[in-house]
Amino acid sequence: MPLPLLGELELAVLRYVWANGTVDAKAIHRDLGAPREITINTVQSTVERLHRKRLLIRERVSHAYQYAPALSREEFRARAVADVAGELRGAEGARVIAAFVELAARADGENIDRIASMIELARSRREGR
Repeated sequence: MPLPLLGELELAVLRYVWANGTVDAKAIHRDLGAPREITINTVQSTVERLHRKRLLIRERVSHAYQYAPALSREEFRARAVADVAGELRGAEGARVIAAFVELAARADGENIDRIASMIELARSRREGR
């Protein structure tokens, strides 16, 4: 299932939940919403949307919901990359892959070796080795 598109506030809330674990809307509002002058109702609507998009799970505790991430940050990133890669074809895909490799190399010199190892592993799996 492809990841849903996220608005700026949805992404900020998701990052907050990843960083803080299980939280309620009041905590999100206190730390994220109030400084942005966003109402508690807006925060509650945002976490509800993220829950409907299956990015947050929730559990009722007393009279309020506690929210936790449905995916880890790493799982989210992997799915996002897979979504983009699945849409790429031909020359366009080759340009994106080249840009990715260049960016990875600039971020950390060992990334090229990691990418090469991943490619070799994928080839081995495809060839049944």
